[in-house]
Amino acid sequence: MFLPSIAAFLVGLVLGAFLPYLPLLILSLAILASGASTILERVGRLTVRLGVLLCASLAAGVLYWTVFAWATAGSPLAEVAGPDPVLVVGQVVEPVRYAPDRAIVVLDVRGLRKAGQGEAAGGGQQARGRVRLTWREPDLTLKPGDSVSFTTRLRPPSGTVNPGGFDYGAYLRRQGVDAVAFLAGPGQIVRRPEDPASLRWGLWRTSEGWRAQIRRAAIATLQGPALGIYLGIIVGDSGYLTQTVRDAFMATGTVHILSISGSHLGLIAFLSFWIVKGACRLLPASWFLALTRRVTPTRLAAALTALPVSFYTLLAGAEVATVRSLIMILLFLLAVWLGREEQLVLTLAFAALIILLHDPRALFDISFQLSYCSVLALALVLRWRVRRDEAPAADSSGTSRMARWLRGYGWITGGVTLATAPLVAYHFNQVAWLGLVANLIVVPLAGFLLVPLGLGSAVWILLSGRESLAAGWLNQTCLDLLSQVVTWIARVPGAEWHVASPAIPAVAAFYVMLALALRTAGSQTIRGISTLGLTLLLGWWIWSPRPASDGDTVRVAFLDVGQGDACVLELPDGRVILIDGGAVHETLDMGRAVVAPYLWDRGIRSLDAVIGTHPQLDHVGGLAGVLRSFRVSRFWSNGVQRNEPFYRRLMEALRDRGVSERVAESGQEFLDEGPCRILALNPPPRSGGNLVVESGSALNNLSIVTRLDCGPHSFLFTADVEAEALARLLARRDSSRARVLKVPHHGARSSLDEQWIERSGAEVAIVSVGSRNPYGHPAPEVLTAYEKRGIRMYRTDRDGAVTVVARLSSSPFEVRRARELVPRPVPVNRSMWIAERENLRRFWEQWRGTI
Repeated sequence: MFLPSIAAFLVGLVLGAFLPYLPLLILSLAILASGASTILERVGRLTVRLGVLLCASLAAGVLYWTVFAWATAGSPLAEVAGPDPVLVVGQVVEPVRYAPDRAIVVLDVRGLRKAGQGEAAGGGQQARGRVRLTWREPDLTLKPGDSVSFTTRLRPPSGTVNPGGFDYGAYLRRQGVDAVAFLAGPGQIVRRPEDPASLRWGLWRTSEGWRAQIRRAAIATLQGPALGIYLGIIVGDSGYLTQTVRDAFMATGTVHILSISGSHLGLIAFLSFWIVKGACRLLPASWFLALTRRVTPTRLAAALTALPVSFYTLLAGAEVATVRSLIMILLFLLAVWLGREEQLVLTLAFAALIILLHDPRALFDISFQLSYCSVLALALVLRWRVRRDEAPAADSSGTSRMARWLRGYGWITGGVTLATAPLVAYHFNQVAWLGLVANLIVVPLAGFLLVPLGLGSAVWILLSGRESLAAGWLNQTCLDLLSQVVTWIARVPGAEWHVASPAIPAVAAFYVMLALALRTAGSQTIRGISTLGLTLLLGWWIWSPRPASDGDTVRVAFLDVGQGDACVLELPDGRVILIDGGAVHETLDMGRAVVAPYLWDRGIRSLDAVIGTHPQLDHVGGLAGVLRSFRVSRFWSNGVQRNEPFYRRLMEALRDRGVSERVAESGQEFLDEGPCRILALNPPPRSGGNLVVESGSALNNLSIVTRLDCGPHSFLFTADVEAEALARLLARRDSSRARVLKVPHHGARSSLDEQWIERSGAEVAIVSVGSRNPYGHPAPEVLTAYEKRGIRMYRTDRDGAVTVVARLSSSPFEVRRARELVPRPVPVNRSMWIAERENLRRFWEQWRGTI
């Protein structure tokens, strides 16, 4: 009775999350659920008591989400602060996350004052809200409970909006973050006198002191990938991991090892439980007998195991995902104490209920979904194995035991991989098939060697107060071994197999068929059909075919990559051209985070040409990641070389992939044949080899400008050209004419030429620009110049990705905006049905990826 009720409550939470957008549908589903319950009661398939309980649990879930969402509604903190710098007074409320040159601080704001007003002046606003602060080159070690003040600009959380893409701004808002801020340089934060209320942070402040001590010792002892891996698996600091290490672990399906999760806590719990029970067996007979009169070894092991697991959680900073795993393990230990360890599924359900009562938004968090899906699969596989292996094995030799262990581990790994495959594909565009083998090596190495060794070294640091890790050479050697093993496995051909994100209805169908296929009491026919459906669905996801080209449709997507450019051209004959790839930042690569997922979702695994318009960070920074993830036939540049890290990474990626660099100039044709023509209009022809240009304006005016002509449709891609290059284009007869125009240089004043705009004859203009960028792009006068000529304007900072779809056989074309697919709350008025129908269309188009 408990399990169905908890399941109904969880379903109610899901329905409550969609209630603001689909109220009529949710109401209809609730009525259908009530009617179905009544019918099942009448035919004797459901008791009245259970039916009432299920309906009440469903309604309670909907109501709980609604009340929670109302009570935790975001604060307009950034709007209150305004566009100018303000003095922020707040309190650190989460463990600080560190990287080599920055710290991420989350704090609750207690008040705001105008910059320069000073605290003694008074008159500050008693604003409330939560801020996520990125502080570069910090010179203070902050702890939870610290009261601080600093001066900065507050901005609302923002992210890129692309079809099927990850919206970082929405993610931060779900985490309760109301504003973001940035500081650079030491001395930017002032620690205020200690607040008496900070005493309640005593345990968290102590654990943060432990983490800082261990972090300093690790930095002084370890180097290379070993440092990042150690800090990730011991104190939960993932900021020291390089992207190369992350990629290798991601490709092998072992990325869960790099951050403290349920698997780490589970291994510590297993080792502790095994050690305590083993120690009990080694006691003298009289001691053992005296012990068993009071408590059994199993119950003692369960009680004592809670201590190291809780300590490990504190050492990891008590992150939300780690605390969730701790709750799950503690409830399982309680079940062992009560002699109910066989009811693992019910224990998991109670753990999920406790966590979701605290914060129902966790239901849509990827860490929650993956951890609970993994543990549920583990529980089901173990229960199936126990029932299947009830009879004792006749052969008890070491070889036989090892074979049974390998079979059992294979079943567990396979079950977890299968159960999490839809979630991994949906969130990461990947099928980690290699994890079936890699986890067999990596998990025992990490769980039984690296984590105990690392924890032992950490505890020694805390007890001895030393400034370096004990057995540092051994930690370095073992961690390097892990890194080398994973890197070697990641080089297996096809290890990094990327797929299109499956649609939500398909994911739901997968789990329904999986449940039907595993039902022992179900019909053999139903199980067979479900198994066949699962196989076909998995095969389709792994294949992820590209929609067949109809020979008539051209599709041009101006992706939202923040302050930068990235355009994907899908031509009627199936060829795909990429123009620029956005920027690469310290923690965000637009090529990997935006461009690559968009291409995978479109079923694209190879590019016929990549055009890097000019070597500036916001245009070609992300191309290195794209080149390493896709087969590229040709790469075109403007021939300018730069001595910058992002340019060197791009050249290295070209060399590694065996792609030669070709230099484009005015008059260059990029396509040899086909229904479309792509012509370079800039830079002008020149003699000699590659150039080295450092001036920003000169570099912009040497950008590759291209025009795409497909039947009655024409598109002009202007990169960052300024007045000088626009004058050259203007001198070329009709070369600037295009129906769709990308506004030069993100709408900068230096790229405004009203005569050129008039000559272009554009019907639609797109500005690729980042939200609240420091350059003031697009300039108001630039927007006015286009709008007064009747040109429809679109901006990626407001509209998200903008996609133009046209057919060679007809003159009209369609403009689609990714922002238009974001659902909106339905107003309670006569237009409810119209608004809800629009939301249904948005959800359906999101799931189908039709934009």
